[in-house]
Amino acid sequence: MVIEMGLEGMILIEWQGDGMLEQFDLIFYRGETPIARIIQRLTNSQYSHVAMVIDPLHLIQLDWKTPVSIQHLAYPIGQYDIYRLKVALTETEKAKVIFFIREWISTGYDWKLIFSRFFNILFGTPIISSVHRYNCDELIVDAFRYVGVNLIDSDIKLTPDTLSKSRLLYKVDENSISFFTSKIT
Repeated sequence: MVIEMGLEGMILIEWQGDGMLEQFDLIFYRGETPIARIIQRLTNSQYSHVAMVIDPLHLIQLDWKTPVSIQHLAYPIGQYDIYRLKVALTETEKAKVIFFIREWISTGYDWKLIFSRFFNILFGTPIISSVHRYNCDELIVDAFRYVGVNLIDSDIKLTPDTLSKSRLLYKVDENSISFFTSKIT
């Protein structure tokens, strides 16, 4: 594991782990709560949520009850899939993605976006988002757009499912991931 200082004095952690989660892997979750099931049904998706790996132990995420925050991976095994970027980010781009995420820590959930997506599905009304709020998929898309990586085209209706189908992501074989064995250099 290598620790160094990045942009604006941020600590960047670079790790090499055979068979581990990698920085910026996306965790697509298949929730079983009533809200998750509603999201899955309305978006015709197997996924209800997405979070992003920022280091070997932590995710950046937000949901309807929790603002943007750094949390441990706590999803039950078998209820999520891991997707990885097909493009390699430079060290500067990685630092900028982390900087972008850090700027939005504690930002609340974008209920306006959720309700406008709901009405768009039902009635075809425009999708509107709040200026200073996010939801899970939108935060991730904007973090990568910040460094010029467009995970989805602007004319695609963003949902966790459409994000998972990005041409710039691939699904990681769960059998190749080991959370308990790694090489630390």
